Amino acid sequence: MKKINRSLHCLLVMSLIFAMTSCGYTNKMKLSHDIKSIYVETALNKIAIEQMYSYQPGLEMDITNAVISRFQTDGNLKIAKADQADAVLSMDLMAYEQEGVRFNPLESVSEYRLFIVLSLVLKHRVTGEIIWKELNFSGNKEYFVTNIRAQGQRAATEKAIEDIARKVVDRVVEDW
Repeated sequence: MKKINRSLHCLLVMSLIFAMTSCGYTNKMKLSHDIKSIYVETALNKIAIEQMYSYQPGLEMDITNAVISRFQTDGNLKIAKADQADAVLSMDLMAYEQEGVRFNPLESVSEYRLFIVLSLVLKHRVTGEIIWKELNFSGNKEYFVTNIRAQGQRAATEKAIEDIARKVVDRVVEDW
């Protein structure tokens, strides 16, 4: 009986040590060790003309600036010039859409969900090899309709841009 308890205790301790060391979140970079810098190309607007009814002017630059700022805050990769970076991130703006998620008793929209969808490609600058590609990468934010709807939509756009910038950097750095 004592031998079983000792074996069980040993097994329990080993399992606990394994669980503590094998799982958990880390903010260490998962990219190849030769990638220490990145160039972020300006996002290109690829939204089909017939789908541009809710488009916000300057959205491409806002997204690009937010992604660059997020990389600088993250600190895992250095922002570099196009001819000096180890990797190049290309972003195409594929959609800027909103959908009603909550309606009032008169069936008018009282809350919207705003989506920004990007197509992303990360390439090794020297070899030209595609490291990874994401065709439908999105960020979103909900907002309530106010008396001044354009202000609510603009604030939601800023939050959706922050959301997608965070997700883009996480995707690049942590390779999820």
